[in-house]
Amino acid sequence: MPMNRVFLAVLFLAVSCAASMAAAQDGWTAAKVIGLQLKLIDSNRIEEYSFTRNYVIPVVSSHDIVVNPLWHWKIQHGRLQVFSESKLENEFTLIGMSDKTITVRKRNGITAQFRYSYRR
Repeated sequence: MPMNRVFLAVLFLAVSCAASMAAAQDGWTAAKVIGLQLKLIDSNRIEEYSFTRNYVIPVVSSHDIVVNPLWHWKIQHGRLQVFSESKLENEFTLIGMSDKTITVRKRNGITAQFRYSYRR
């Protein structure tokens, strides 16, 4: 590979990482969460969340999960936490945010990508 292409590839990677790190450093804020709609990018699993000022409306499809119609959310130590009445259901650490996707690390350590939009 010619030196110019290597340089451009490294430069592109550095710019991409810097953009993701900037989004992650900003972290979650109420302004980012209220009105946010997330849809997991996964052909085998349905996982969607609609965030209002006080609630989360989840759509989670799995044989071992029964979902209450409304959950709650809060931001704790920079992580977006989603609660049912009885327990912490999920926690998202923001890794990066682009025009169409949000990349998070879930509570179980798995990285996931969601398509996102806002309903105001």
